[in-house]
Amino acid sequence: MGLHFDHKSKAGERAMEKERKRLEKLAAKKAKREAKREAEELAELERLTNPNAPPEGNQEQ
Repeated sequence: MGLHFDHKSKAGERAMEKERKRLEKLAAKKAKREAKREAEELAELERLTNPNAPPEGNQEQ
């Protein structure tokens, strides 16, 4: 059997592998985005609820 016969018969396998890789990349991006959002949310809550934190802004005294 030559290369051409193998190539065509495995087209579905290659397509499934490509789709799997694409979905893995999307899942990784989503997880990274969620982690970043949660970290920002925690930082914001900490800033709002910490009574010892200095006030924000460029206020000169």
